[in-house]
Amino acid sequence: MTQPPQPTREQEIVLARERAKRTLPLIGFVLLGLIAITMPLPRRFVAALPLLVAAYLSVKLLRFLKDRPTSEKLWTALSLGIIVSMLLTLVVQAIFYGPVSSYEQCIDQAHTSAARASCDQLRTGLLGSLLP
Repeated sequence: MTQPPQPTREQEIVLARERAKRTLPLIGFVLLGLIAITMPLPRRFVAALPLLVAAYLSVKLLRFLKDRPTSEKLWTALSLGIIVSMLLTLVVQAIFYGPVSSYEQCIDQAHTSAARASCDQLRTGLLGSLLP
C-alpha cells in the first residue's frame, strides 16, 4: 500500500502562513468579544457582533483545515465551542434580562457583605421563580 506524497518544506511553509493569516483575525475577534462581554449589562450585548464574526471565521478555518490531520483542527473546534458557549450566555442573559439586570444592580450597589448576602438571596429567589 502506498502512502500519499508528503508535502515539501516549502508547501508546509505556505500552509503555515495561510493558517496564520486566517487565525490571527479570529483571535482578535475573540479577544474583542471577551472584552465586550465584561461590560455592564446593556452594553454587554455588543459582544455578540465580534463573537458572531469569530464563529464565522472559525468555521471558515475548519473548512480550510478539512484535509489536515485532526490534531490541527482540534484547537479551532475547541475555540468554536467556547465562542458558541459565550454567545449562548448572551442569549440567556437577553431572555432573562430583568432578573439578571436587577441582580447586577444590587451587586453594584452593595458595599457590605450583608448587602451582598441579600443580593445572593435575591438571585436565589429569582432563579427559583424562573424554574418550574
